[in-house]
Amino acid sequence: MNSMKSMNSLAQESDRSRSTERLALLLVPILFLVIFILPLGLRPLVVPDEARYAVIPAEMIETGEWVVPHLLGVRYFEKPVLGYWMTAVSFLGFGENAFALRLPAALSTGFSACLLMMFVRRWTRRWDLAALTALVFMTLVEVVILGTTAILDAPFTAMVTASITCFFFGWRATGPPRFGWLIASGIACGCAFLTKGFLAVAIPGIVLAPWLLWQREWRSLFTLPLIPGITAILIVLPWGLAIHDRAPEFWDYFFWVEHINRYTGGVEAQHPQPWWFFVPIFAAGLFPWIFSLPLVIVGIRRLRIKSAEIRLLLCWTFIPLVFFSISSGKLPTYILPCFAPAAALITLGLVEFFKSAPYKRTYGEWILIPLGVLLLAITPFMPLDPTIGSAWNDGGEWRLAVLAIGIIAWGFFDHRSQRTASSTRRVLLGTLGPALIFAVSPACMPTGWMKISKAPMAWLEPFSELTNQSLVLVDGSLVHSARWAWPDAEIRLFSSPGELTWGVTNFEEHADWFVEDSEFPAFLDAATLDRPLVVLTKDTERQRTWFEEVVAARKIPAPAYHVERGILLTVWPAEALPVAP
Repeated sequence: MNSMKSMNSLAQESDRSRSTERLALLLVPILFLVIFILPLGLRPLVVPDEARYAVIPAEMIETGEWVVPHLLGVRYFEKPVLGYWMTAVSFLGFGENAFALRLPAALSTGFSACLLMMFVRRWTRRWDLAALTALVFMTLVEVVILGTTAILDAPFTAMVTASITCFFFGWRATGPPRFGWLIASGIACGCAFLTKGFLAVAIPGIVLAPWLLWQREWRSLFTLPLIPGITAILIVLPWGLAIHDRAPEFWDYFFWVEHINRYTGGVEAQHPQPWWFFVPIFAAGLFPWIFSLPLVIVGIRRLRIKSAEIRLLLCWTFIPLVFFSISSGKLPTYILPCFAPAAALITLGLVEFFKSAPYKRTYGEWILIPLGVLLLAITPFMPLDPTIGSAWNDGGEWRLAVLAIGIIAWGFFDHRSQRTASSTRRVLLGTLGPALIFAVSPACMPTGWMKISKAPMAWLEPFSELTNQSLVLVDGSLVHSARWAWPDAEIRLFSSPGELTWGVTNFEEHADWFVEDSEFPAFLDAATLDRPLVVLTKDTERQRTWFEEVVAARKIPAPAYHVERGILLTVWPAEALPVAP
């Protein structure tokens, strides 16, 4: 009875407007294009992550090795292959560039938005609420950042969202449709496994099992997962057997190091963080909708949690948060799967709340408009010279004015939203301001304030002609960037192998890729004007001091140094770099 009351409350016509419904449905593809597609190539690549996920697919295309991932020719077992395959296909279609690199993440985010629309539409029988949920999802800051960044979390989240959503549809269905939905859930689970591994099983499991128990579906808990489970195994099996045949060490390393040790390793795990780490991350990731949280809570309480859909969304949002909080290793990207159900709860909670409080003031315009005016006023006084603190390398302070105008427009949208009696139109207007900011932000990133070591491509590319004729030794933290910027150079690891340590120490055929300090003098002696030696490192002060000690001990001419904001480029002989680019 309470479940029916909840659904009837959402499906009632009192706040339903056909014009709002049509506008919301029209805005879904428009916002997707302007936030997630058009800006993909506007900002520089951020390293090491984006460069890593560019180089591995590029090597797959170059070498024809599609089973065993390699990074700079070294076996790299951090993730399975589907994410790399997606990027490689994008490269083959659009070329090896930033747009193609980020396209799989963007399309995956759009897929997640479509799945949310399907879920809400089937639940409420309303297209306006379904479209609003997608719009809210696409204007959450963590979704925007990770949906336009070339890492595997957005594709993985899309597959997990599909797995959970299709399982729910299968639970609701009967007969042949149930079988079809459960197979679809298993296919999605298998694809998620091929993207990031065993979390593809863990996340749906920790969400769906408690939810079925909450629903008192004891029998379904033991019967429904069988079809998705078998299907997922069949999806993973061909590649799983292939990599076991070619690189049998993969499964041992991938399971124990990348999963068990990362989850239980304590301070020795990768990226150790305190238990509360994800609480502020989740709150920040919900920006700007986090400010409406009190209203959302009131609205959700009115919908009643005895609805199967509300219960699923609550389990889906909060149980993975607890699961990842227990883990020793933590990164902000891990909790991206929690934002799809959170978007649905935010949307439906706000719509329900504003039904009974249509003109509730939120005063957002009191902050946004003055802030935008202030930024607009200080734009003419911003420094234009990058050497004295310009936010943009090209002196393009007009970008601050663009952001300022966007913030002012956001304030006016917020002001207008508080003067509409329609709860759905109010939420729709609330998505337009952040959508505008997210659309222009990639072109307005303050590159002048960024460390070159975090976005080095523009700095590295002018040295391509030099590196193409040189032997290049690169610190492990910059090797991805060097390979992407200098694809035709002969590159080897130097100083520290970084994340390739396991590969170069456990495979004899990779040992020559890493040049130890004791081996460096031999490479130095072989350097000539026709075949220079180029060394790229981040540890500028320590590394430069060490180079000077080697030069003094061997009584050879000093190299040419080129240093800028955290990166050191050293060239032997110095004449090979007469003028820095």
